[in-house]
Amino acid sequence: MVKFQKSNIFKKNPMLLRYAAAFILSVFLLSAGCKKEDTPTPTPPTPTPTEEQLSIALDPDPGSTTAAATGATYAFKISVTKAPSAGVKVDISTKKNADNSAVSEGTKTIDPYTSGSEISIGGLAAGTLYDVSVTVTSKSKSTNNASAAFKVARK
Repeated sequence: MVKFQKSNIFKKNPMLLRYAAAFILSVFLLSAGCKKEDTPTPTPPTPTPTEEQLSIALDPDPGSTTAAATGATYAFKISVTKAPSAGVKVDISTKKNADNSAVSEGTKTIDPYTSGSEISIGGLAAGTLYDVSVTVTSKSKSTNNASAAFKVARK
């Protein structure tokens, strides 16, 4: 078996003890000075709520039949479902079916529009068929719109 001699290196070289102590003290002080900074956690961005697609219904709904106007005006309502909080605007265009010419009182924009409010188109001549187009557009997102079209004739 090998025997190791017990030797104390610091007793033989006292300068080494001073260097070791200075080294340990330096490491301690440097590690205390290199403290990692607390970085605040960034606030995640607030997600933008997506706007639901507009949907409209006409009242009365003529469907595929021609609506009948009893006078020079025709009144109807538009129900807007899933309306955005910013509101909607309504564009209405009325043209003669025969020659596609605009009716003097048939083109209008209602901004803002309240769902269920009555809208009337005027200037309807007796015995004439008209094409009416209705477009409802979101005021906060112009690409979000819904449209409907129907025919109306004055009797």
